[in-house]
Order: sequence, then C-alpha cells, then structure tokens
Amino acid sequence: MKKSILVLSILVLSSLISACNVTKTEETKQVSTAVSQIENTDVVTDEASTTGSVEQTEQAAIDWQTSVNELAKSDQSPTEKAEATEKLAREYNPTTEELEEFKYHVLQEFMSFNYLKDGSNAEYMLSNLFQSIALEHHDVHVVRDFALAFYHNTKNVFTGVEEMDSDRVKAYEEQLYKDLNDGK
Repeated sequence: MKKSILVLSILVLSSLISACNVTKTEETKQVSTAVSQIENTDVVTDEASTTGSVEQTEQAAIDWQTSVNELAKSDQSPTEKAEATEKLAREYNPTTEELEEFKYHVLQEFMSFNYLKDGSNAEYMLSNLFQSIALEHHDVHVVRDFALAFYHNTKNVFTGVEEMDSDRVKAYEEQLYKDLNDGK
C-alpha cells in the first residue's frame, strides 16, 4: 500500500513539475531513478529497510506540525505567530523526503489558488509559512526562489500587512509564475 502511494506521489509530482516547466534534467533523472528503484524493490525488503527512516520522518513531521498548530492556537498576534514559525522553520533540519513533500505542497497550494483564500486560518497559513521557509534548504535554485515569493505573500496576508489583491501580492505572484515558467 505504502509503495503504491509513494509511486503515485512521485508520478503526480513529476507530472506537476513537468507541466509547470520547472524540472531540470537532473531532477527528471532522479525521479525516473526513484520510480525504477521502487518498481524493482521487493515490498518486504523495502518495508523492512525503511521502517526506521519512515518512522523518524513521520515523527519529525508530527513534531513540526504540532509546534505550528500550538503556535496557531496561542494568544499571540499574527505577527508574533509568524515570527515564531519562521524561527522554528529556520532551526528545523528537513529530510530530503520532507523537502520534496514541502515543494509539492507549496506548488499545489499556489497552482490551486488556495494559499491565500483564508488568511485568517492560522494553522493553514503557518503550516504554509513553515514549509516555504524550510525550502531554503532545497538544492534547486528555482524551488528556493519560488518558496521565497510564496513565503512573502503568505506572511504578508496572514499578518495583515497586505490584502489578497494588493499590488505587492500581485507582484510576488508574477514572480511565482515567472519562477514556474523560467525553470532557471
């Protein structure tokens, strides 16, 4: 079950990135290699060898999400919540798998136009903020650029510095589209 979900996730991610013209030759090779390895790996061996890694990744995801959700529910102002989330994200050391999940998440949220729809939903906005900041660790320049523009719009709308339709938000969205289309 996990194997088929992982294969499906990789294929969806690969298709999404290809459709957005963001991929590079090396990333495409890495995805193809990962799919080949998954298809050629015995399920029992795969589950036995990755159980510890999966558990650690799941635990790390739970920990950052729990921390972000606690911040969202706190009595702090939106600005204080955003600053605390930024600090948490900058101190966090994401795994390669988490970076790929974060990349897929921010791309999906932007492409579906959901990322700014409910600026008052602290858990959602802070989770997006956390993931976009954590993408500073990504090894692909265009992903870091995209995440930075996504971060600015998320933070500015959540903290009330900007409205969804402001010129500054639109300028960052132009940058987001540029990053998607340039594939630097």
